Formats: sequence, C-alpha cells, structure tokens
Amino acid sequence: MPLFVDASKLSPSHIPRTLIHRERETELLTRILKRGIERRSDDFVAKAQVVGGVGAGKTTLSLKVGRELEAAYRNLAHLYVNLRMFSASRVSVYRYMAKTFSEQAFSQSLSAEELLDNMLTYLKHNGMLSIVTFDEADYHVRTCRGKETVIYDFTRLHEVSPIRPINVVGVVFITRDPEYNGLLEKPELSSLGANIVKLEPYTRQQMVDILEGRVVEAFRKGAVPHQVIEYVADVATRPPHNGDVRFALDLLLYAGNLAESRGYDHVKIDDIRYVLAETGHATLLREIAELTENEKTALLAVAKSLTSSGDAYADVQAVKKIYTMVCEQQGRVDTGFDKALKSLKLRGFIELRGQGKVELVGADAQRISQTVEHHLKRRRGEDG
Repeated sequence: MPLFVDASKLSPSHIPRTLIHRERETELLTRILKRGIERRSDDFVAKAQVVGGVGAGKTTLSLKVGRELEAAYRNLAHLYVNLRMFSASRVSVYRYMAKTFSEQAFSQSLSAEELLDNMLTYLKHNGMLSIVTFDEADYHVRTCRGKETVIYDFTRLHEVSPIRPINVVGVVFITRDPEYNGLLEKPELSSLGANIVKLEPYTRQQMVDILEGRVVEAFRKGAVPHQVIEYVADVATRPPHNGDVRFALDLLLYAGNLAESRGYDHVKIDDIRYVLAETGHATLLREIAELTENEKTALLAVAKSLTSSGDAYADVQAVKKIYTMVCEQQGRVDTGFDKALKSLKLRGFIELRGQGKVELVGADAQRISQTVEHHLKRRRGEDG
C-alpha cells in the first residue's frame, strides 16, 4: 500500500506555506528588505545576514521571503545564488548571475566587473528591481582567502559600479558561522551592516510541530504514527544534529520508502532506527563483537522489548524479564543486568530515560537482535 501522497513535501527545496516557529524571523527579514524596495536610493541597498546552524531553515526562510516579495511588488525579481557551487572567484559567480538575468548580459570573455555592470544595465533598461540572496557566504569568504569577494561588491554597489540607477534593492547573506565576519576586510565589514536575522536551533516541541505539518502534506493519513514523529524529533534535536530539520525530514523520507518497500501500512520506529544505522553498520558489528556476554544479552533484551512493543522506549523492568529469560535459555545465571545497562549507556548503545525507560541508539531493534543472536549462538557453539 502506498504510504506517500507527495514525497516532494519532505524535500529541502519545498517551501511550505507557513514557516512554523519562524514567524518572527520571517517578519523581520521582510521588513528589512521592504526598506530597500520602498526607499529606492542609489546609495542605499537593504542588507541582511541570516545566521543559523545546519537545518535551521535559513535557506527556506530566505527563499520564502523572496518569493512573497516578488508576488507583492511588480517587476521585482529574487535571485538565489549558492556560493558553494562556484570556484573561489567572483567571475564564475557573476557569469551565472548574468546568464540567469539574460543571455545578452552574459559572455565567457568578460571580467567580473564587466559582468556586474551588464547585470545592472539589464535591470536598468528593463525597469526591473532585484533582491539577491547569497547562500554559504562564510564558505565563499574562506575560499577566497583575501581575494575580492561578492560581499564587498554587493554591499558597496554605489562605489564599485557607475551604472545608475542601481536597481538591486536588497542583498541577503546566509551563513552558518556567526564568526565569519572576522575573515572580512574592514571595508566589507563596515558596509555589511548589523541587520542580523538569527535562527536559533529548533526545540524538540518545535520539531514535532514542524514534522506534523510536513507529514500531513507528504503521507497518507495514518501512515506515520505520532510516536514516530516524536521519536524523530528526539533524535534530530539531540547532539550531533541539534535541531536539524533537514536531517529529520530525510529520516522520514528514507524510513517511508523503507516501510513501503517492506509492504508495511505505516512507518515504524524501527524503520527510523534502521535508517540511522545504515551509515554505521560496519562499526556497529565490530562494537557488538567487543561486548561481554552480559552486555550482549542486555542489548538483545532491549531490542526484543522494543520489537515487541513497537514503542520508542522500553520499560527497564520488561527488559530485565527478557534478560532473565535469555540467560536461562543459555544456562547462565541472570546476574549483572544493572551493570550491563550502565556499560551499554557508556558505550553509546542505549540511553536511560526518566521513569524507568531505556532507548536504543544508533541502530534498529531488528538489526541488533539478529546481530547479537548470531554472536551468542556462535559463542555457545564454541563453548560446546
């Protein structure tokens, strides 16, 4: 049974109608750029820096605001440029920009300055205004290593170009690293301005709200239970992901594809664990092999409990019962359970939660069960 209604709604390129928990930042960036549009002065270009970590929504925010301003103002074009896609020179960037505006403004033989003038001339002759968003600005500054940057040009257009009027009315610089200003020359730094739109990492509840909205758009009703959404939010807001909504959406997309290929009628938490474990499978096998018998048995008990319940977290007492049962099957005394759990936590296999709960980390329960059972059977064969 198909689980997806429209999987593209989980794509980073999808711009939702509402940016949940980014309303204040949306309003602030819109207000900054509107100043440039409405002021329309050759010596004033509205400038803003959008700063935030990976998956904080910087690009989505900037694209959404640009799209809405295009719709609100006649003859306004928003141009998005990801600087990571270009070499450490302004020429390659300006070739792309000029060609995007018009084939007539582009030529392979032109210098950076000539290409910039051609762009401004095209806007002037066609009565067009433009807002330009430069993504990965910190990456661009680092790769330029002291050479001239697009930041210098686009914060001082009235000085670097003789074309009038200057119809670039707003410039946005997107950056992950708030310290990249330390890499700029003084003229760049002074002209960049202090309009900073900072995006704090999403909290767990904010992540839940965002994922709920995307699930409604992307999946068939009931295909992603709420506990799965909560589990993904937990994973995506803890280190090393720290509120990365892009990572969370990828998890849902890949887990949905996996569940669909397995013929399930909904995504399971273990599908999420499976996707999380895919990149570290070889490491996982090696680390499990290094566990003691008690640690392997406790890990198996956690995995079996989660497989049986389908929940994100297992009850420690239920895990202990399975631990005792497995020890009896192996002809071993069921001691060392608490010590084994603490060791598994230190090794990063599990997390101990409040109210006597335990969570499996870094792998799906099915994979853990199969791997640990294989090790235990092999050990019993060696002992026999």
